[in-house]
Amino acid sequence: MFNAINSTFLNRFLAYFNNKFIPTLARTLTNTSSFIAYLEPIIQLFKKDWKSNHLSAKVTCVRKESESIYTLVLKPSSNWKPFRAGQFVQLSAEKNGSLITRTFSISSEPSYFKASGKIELTIRSQENGIFTPWLRSNLHPESTVYLSQANGGFTLRQNTTRKLFIAAGSGITAIRPLLKEYKNEPWFKQSKLLFYVKNRSERLFAQDLNMLESYGLDYKYIYSEESGRICQQHLDNFCQDISKREVYLCGPTKMIETTNNLLKENLIPEANIHFEYFGATPINIQDSPLDIEEEEFIQVDYLNSNKQVSFKPEASPQTLLDMAEKEGLNPIAGCRIGICHQCICKKKQGRVYNTKTKQYSDSGSEEIQLCLSVPVGHVELEL
Repeated sequence: MFNAINSTFLNRFLAYFNNKFIPTLARTLTNTSSFIAYLEPIIQLFKKDWKSNHLSAKVTCVRKESESIYTLVLKPSSNWKPFRAGQFVQLSAEKNGSLITRTFSISSEPSYFKASGKIELTIRSQENGIFTPWLRSNLHPESTVYLSQANGGFTLRQNTTRKLFIAAGSGITAIRPLLKEYKNEPWFKQSKLLFYVKNRSERLFAQDLNMLESYGLDYKYIYSEESGRICQQHLDNFCQDISKREVYLCGPTKMIETTNNLLKENLIPEANIHFEYFGATPINIQDSPLDIEEEEFIQVDYLNSNKQVSFKPEASPQTLLDMAEKEGLNPIAGCRIGICHQCICKKKQGRVYNTKTKQYSDSGSEEIQLCLSVPVGHVELEL
């Protein structure tokens, strides 16, 4: 028992030493986050695509899916770990000397990765985007990009219950791997997919869905330009036993909120509704029961930039990241949904509401994530 206690103490000490002392020492001596980051320029003399704290992946194909959607086929490095169907990754690439990061669902299934060592990311090219159109135009076979390990909880929960999948637009990219990975499961023979797209030219993965139909999938495209968005009539016409099903939905924020409310009206237990937002989580600071002091104006001071912004509390809440960008500031940011931690910033004082944890901060100095934080009083930022 004494040895066990000593072993536990030693493990905790080493974890603390590695997580706290080593980074502090590295910042003190090298002004970088780690010693390996300090050595990065030297290592790149021998291996130019190598980056500390990043896993590389080679592009093997850039495949056109539609006029606005394409698929990157990637072969991650050997230390990239297996994933679960429905998860996502952060993809980074160098554009004009800057490393830009965005989050994308893995649109291929784990068994495909196991067999080929490859994964697919299916991406919509945003019309005015700075990154997604650039990826499509500039990546080619043998290009190098960088990946995080897979993350996310939009994965299969029950392996017996009948299922209804509802996707809108690019939301199908998170659902496709769930369908392909589990096509041989008994429940799949009674599975249903309702897939909303703008028009016939947006019918993603039609060949896959035809193949999955032979395994039992009952699917239907609904063209929103012709039939409108999801409503009770669509559910009644397509899935009469909806209250007995487990439901997985993925798509734009408004679609998720509308569909979630419809499903609850159809007496589906909340535990049987699983969704993932294709974009930022909607901001609702009323989610917390904590009463906040009413102020005539909320003010944010950007101390390093000598800028200031104020607004009335009843205005639509915005994250500190959105507010900073509207003020012409350019804080480092990546995923914008609280995963990559690139937008961490020092709050000198003031209270913020965290849209992920649904908690209010205290008023003291601390590090916060700009993409998750909504000011609820006078806030001072080192930005």
